[in-house]
Amino acid sequence: MEMQTKLNLPRIRRVSFERFSLFKLMPSIDISMPEGVFCLAGANGLGKSTFLTAVGYGITGIAPNPRVNFKSAEEYYEDCLDYGKQFFNGRISEDDRDISTITVELQIKDQIFEVTRGMFEPNELRMFTVRRLDNGEIIFNGEDISPRERQGVYETRLVQAIGLANFKQYVFLHHFVLNFDERRELLLWNQTTLLNAIFLAIGIDSEKAQQADWIRRDRDDHASYGRNYRWQSTLLAREIDGIRKKINVTEAEESYKELRERYQNLLKNRSKLENELNTKRNGLKDAELERMEYGSKLTSLQTEFSEIFAQKFQSRHKIELHPIVKNSIADSICEICGSISAEVTTNVESKLKAGICPLCGRKIEENPVNGDEIEALKEVDLKISEVKKNLDTINKTRKRLIAELSSIEEQLNITNEQISNLETENQEHLRTTVGTTEDLSGLIEQKTKEMLNLQKKSEEQYRLRDDKQSELITLYDELRQRYTEAQVQFVPLFRDLSKLFIGMDMDIRMEYSTALDSTGLQLIIEMQGIARRQTHQLSESQKFFLDIALRMALARYMSDPEAKACLFIDTPEGSLDIAYESRAGEMFARFAENGHDILMTANINSSQLLKKMALRCGKSKMVLHRMTSWAELSSVQQEEEQLFNEAYEVIENLLESADSNA
Repeated sequence: MEMQTKLNLPRIRRVSFERFSLFKLMPSIDISMPEGVFCLAGANGLGKSTFLTAVGYGITGIAPNPRVNFKSAEEYYEDCLDYGKQFFNGRISEDDRDISTITVELQIKDQIFEVTRGMFEPNELRMFTVRRLDNGEIIFNGEDISPRERQGVYETRLVQAIGLANFKQYVFLHHFVLNFDERRELLLWNQTTLLNAIFLAIGIDSEKAQQADWIRRDRDDHASYGRNYRWQSTLLAREIDGIRKKINVTEAEESYKELRERYQNLLKNRSKLENELNTKRNGLKDAELERMEYGSKLTSLQTEFSEIFAQKFQSRHKIELHPIVKNSIADSICEICGSISAEVTTNVESKLKAGICPLCGRKIEENPVNGDEIEALKEVDLKISEVKKNLDTINKTRKRLIAELSSIEEQLNITNEQISNLETENQEHLRTTVGTTEDLSGLIEQKTKEMLNLQKKSEEQYRLRDDKQSELITLYDELRQRYTEAQVQFVPLFRDLSKLFIGMDMDIRMEYSTALDSTGLQLIIEMQGIARRQTHQLSESQKFFLDIALRMALARYMSDPEAKACLFIDTPEGSLDIAYESRAGEMFARFAENGHDILMTANINSSQLLKKMALRCGKSKMVLHRMTSWAELSSVQQEEEQLFNEAYEVIENLLESADSNA
């Protein structure tokens, strides 16, 4: 059998955010990422996990939806396509929504792919170029095509450069093999995702991986149709036994498949629209509550301003600072009656100049001015301006949500009408009413024929299912042979990495099944000769880091030596004790020493994981990037900020000492 062509996997070289509101103190950030380990270190709640998700979104246009179960690469892509908008909603402010972007530079061998994506634009790119690494020569510039066309060209060029069959396969690899994020998806204990990963990493080729995906879906569809036909024939058998007066036969015509698919798609779309409607309504409720809260604050502050003004200031100069007078002069609009005219400004200013109150006409007495009282008035006025600004943002959010609600309600009404029409037409087409004088024997004969027809259709669907199963087994036999050849290299990679972490000999063996409910390969972990088939047979930290070891082994095996994979790791360090922290650091460092990149996050503390990595990698192979200056710390974190500084200093010193001792 011919050797599989290795994949040219992209490595991150630069990430740039513009107006990424979550990072309130630094919403615009530009970071270069050299070879080796890039560790984004910070405190809890600052957005480390969001950073990793955002980078992946910039590359793929997809944010992983934790509620979506993987069935196939194509279905996963479609089910997650719109989730990014939901994920970033709230993380990006209303004012930044249309201008917030991420730019990512990817290196694939001797080429640099640079993409810029709006944070709410999953299938569009604002910019896409390809240039040579050595001299910067532009190979492709997408400035003259539309944003959606740019995305299409980007997908085509990316998968060609990597060596995959389609972009959806790369999305799968990024989300389930090259990325260990806050979802904590475990490859080792999910046969469907693991099988797809083995096909792409160790299998025959990406085209056959795609073919297996399609065959598996067809097989499952035929099995579903077979069950449905069989169930309908069972219902008819019951009708025959009961000699009912009314007969309801569903989906018994040749159009059953097309009709059912259309109906199910409409129901699925309705459910999706209803969920979106509820989300938008909840968002609007939240906006209304915020609007009421800030409205109350504004009223309270204006009252406070008026009271200070009334108690402390009577002179003409201070009356000029009163909001009613100040706004009337500035806007030429009477704040009392609403009259709009340049004469408003002239009349108010002339009365002030004459020392007369513009409202009551009383002579204004000049009183001595107290500096502290003026400052108090300015402070309240500043608070009023801030509250008005917040109210303006909330009103923008309300306006957008109301428009989106209206659009969704219109779509939902159309969908409900389509469902209603389809149900009515289906009933008219399939329902028969039995007359009271109808010959029961004739009825039984009629229903028996229908039942036999359904049984025949069921058998045909099961035959087609078995044909697809045979095709699938043929592909899986090839995959099993490929894995048998590959395990000579792949298994030692896993053993080496896993032993670094767990400190004992580990093994991973293949099991192969042709059963319908578990067709394909499964990798079984063995610890000291005992199989660990269930997740509860290992501790949380063992599960997480052994799964990371598997991803590292797959990445090392499938990568071309000149385009080694980069892993994205949202470090689950909270599950480790101090001894295993150090071992996890050894495992991460070994992966980097073999020429791979790691883009990781970690809490900044006295973690042995970061210390061990710093000692092994040094500054030449590891960059520690502080993110405590990106977003606001909590009051507790601010009080203990010195502890963060000390922890950073310890790790930075270890990085420097590692280089000096090299």
